[in-house]
Amino acid sequence: MEDRVSGIENNSMYGSGDYDVFQSASDGEFKANEFIRLFSKYDQEHFNLASYADVGCGSGVVVERIAESLLSRGHNLSKISGYDVSPHVKTLAHEKIEFNHMNFLETKGFYDLVTLFDVFEHVPDPLNFVREVATKCSVLACHIPLDDAVWVKLRGLNVSKLADPGHLVCLDAAAAQNLLAYSGLRLFDASYTLGFKAPSGRRSKGQKLMYPLRSGLSWISPWLLSVTLGGTSLMSLALTPEGLRRYGDAFVHKGHQ
Repeated sequence: MEDRVSGIENNSMYGSGDYDVFQSASDGEFKANEFIRLFSKYDQEHFNLASYADVGCGSGVVVERIAESLLSRGHNLSKISGYDVSPHVKTLAHEKIEFNHMNFLETKGFYDLVTLFDVFEHVPDPLNFVREVATKCSVLACHIPLDDAVWVKLRGLNVSKLADPGHLVCLDAAAAQNLLAYSGLRLFDASYTLGFKAPSGRRSKGQKLMYPLRSGLSWISPWLLSVTLGGTSLMSLALTPEGLRRYGDAFVHKGHQ
């Protein structure tokens, strides 16, 4: 696979494992719970999942928590996997989960569900990356940071985010939805997640000072918060071309958005 698609593995932060795995774990619980809250609206009435993979699995918390939830809700998962290009993944172990130190795009496997949480914004040519991931699953769930906010622009953080945390694209909710559609996906549900409430959103003094303002504005309108003070992301659920073939008639045509 060309570097323009798989470029995240060439980022020294991830390829060397030089990032905060503890923070990955604490934020992972938050993201997993947001996915479960959204996806639990559908369950087996719409999907009967037999396989699941988390791409960019970090600490492994996301794949563990989501797999646990899916199994408890009756999905007969016979294959559960986590993929990461960081070598730390080789130290992870779970009796029901196979952890793989490799680029997911190089796998020969196919999964009913793939989660891609805070990943494609780190990749050069994210359209092709998402499109390639979509060839290996039926349902793709993405958690997408919404950096295109007034507060980010006023402070000039768009450029600094290129280095830390390595965000190469700057999106609002509409642009995120467009990117998924341009990648060949059919979005069927989405919700704002309030990242300022996650552990990483409350570390600095500035974040703590902004917390009451963000919290209040989130009650008025999560969208308004996302484009002004920031601190939000978008949890999206989408059908891939294979997913549309399998579920399209019974799912999309019933008006699920």
